Amino acid sequence: MAGRTKLVGLVAAVALLGLAACTSKTGGTTAGGFSTLAPLPKASPLASTSPGTGGSDVVVVSEGESSPTEMFIQLSANQAPAGRVTFFVTNAGKQTHEFVVLQTDTPAANFPLTGFEGETDRFNEDTVGVNVGETGDVPAGESKTLALTLAPGHYALVCNLPGHYRMGMHQDFTVT
Repeated sequence: MAGRTKLVGLVAAVALLGLAACTSKTGGTTAGGFSTLAPLPKASPLASTSPGTGGSDVVVVSEGESSPTEMFIQLSANQAPAGRVTFFVTNAGKQTHEFVVLQTDTPAANFPLTGFEGETDRFNEDTVGVNVGETGDVPAGESKTLALTLAPGHYALVCNLPGHYRMGMHQDFTVT
């Protein structure tokens, strides 16, 4: 167990060092959970947390554009145990993105684009599942942290800004 804890800490530290250059020093909160633009502290408890200890599992998320017609959300893990899950989201692209966590039985790639909040080329978040948290807008080159307590089940991790979902900004995520 001690070796696994050290490995988890090393992976988290390397990921955070790689993302540190993209982090701003301002912060805020969202209704779904804590969100901040501030970097995680160097002596972060996330670096020493292991499953089953009451800590938080960390999922490193990268968002951006691959081409003018393709966008992405990449995850360091596509599943986590039930409980506290912290998403460290970095916008590696040139456009603003968001990160929305929806609990749903529908696969992340299968939402109908019916429009949402008066905008076309978006899916209706109120009909595809339950929004359990989101970062709000993440400007290019910045990072936000979203910590949520998640129950077992299927989740869709998406960007639902106009056109972004259609261009590939969706991933399935499982909580066991």
